[in-house]
Amino acid sequence: MTFAIAALLPVFLTIVLGAGLRALQMVRDDQWAAIDHICYYVLFPAIIVKEIAGANFAGLPVARMAIALILGVIVMSAVLLALRRPLSALLSLDGRRYSSLFQGATRWHTFIALAIVPPLFGNGALALAAIAAAAMTPLLNVINVAVLGIYAAGRPPEPRSLLLAIARNPFVLSCVTGILFQTLGIPLPKTLFLMLDIIGKGALGLALLAAGAGLRFHELRATGATLALAVALKLVAMPLLVYAFTQMLSVSGTPQHVAVICAAVPTGSGAYVLAKKMGGDAPLIASILTLQVIVAALTLPLITVLLGI
Repeated sequence: MTFAIAALLPVFLTIVLGAGLRALQMVRDDQWAAIDHICYYVLFPAIIVKEIAGANFAGLPVARMAIALILGVIVMSAVLLALRRPLSALLSLDGRRYSSLFQGATRWHTFIALAIVPPLFGNGALALAAIAAAAMTPLLNVINVAVLGIYAAGRPPEPRSLLLAIARNPFVLSCVTGILFQTLGIPLPKTLFLMLDIIGKGALGLALLAAGAGLRFHELRATGATLALAVALKLVAMPLLVYAFTQMLSVSGTPQHVAVICAAVPTGSGAYVLAKKMGGDAPLIASILTLQVIVAALTLPLITVLLGI
């Protein structure tokens, strides 16, 4: 656990630094938006293409690892949908608040996951985290947009617009590109590899600063049952689910550890943007994300103990 804390502490200190820079207005809100934009559309897609295309997955159960992550998302989503009525009655949730609880329990913060994996497992494990992104990103986009459309906006999304949104997602595009290079056995040209490497080197630190800047402490209300449930489901139940599925599918070692860590990180900041865009409860999801980042500083080291890291 000492090793895990030593590896994770710089990550969370960088997030805190980002929050401090925003609070002091050393970097303005519009500038943070630009940083988020370039991380999302350029820096992290570069990492994903390079890592997946250039990785040696021989002997690694990447397909079973991906299936375990997908099953974790599906089971968590199915349970939340099955319990929507009793949960809504118990917690006084309308459709908007339920959609934010749903996002808070299912989505993951890709930036934080990709930043945590290298110090814990070495740079070679970054390709496995990229595979996790390839497995979960399309599914989570479909499920969460559908839930927001039905319960928050009051209208199911059109299949065509949903497919277009997925097809244009930079994480999906970069995952598909990397997988094509990997599957076809085509090596990345050296010049392109070096270019992607240069671009990607600035991504992890910058993205963590942006993650910290995205925390909204002023919207963190008194910790109620909805917040507590979202934290427990995402930071405890989801990694345990994925751990169980990796055990069932005989996924062990680094692939299992990476899968569980990816399941154990807080909700992605994109949930806030999506809630604002589609009529969800944006302040609630902001509170969920902020509290999850705080609590994850405690739960992630405990998860590493479970994994025996």
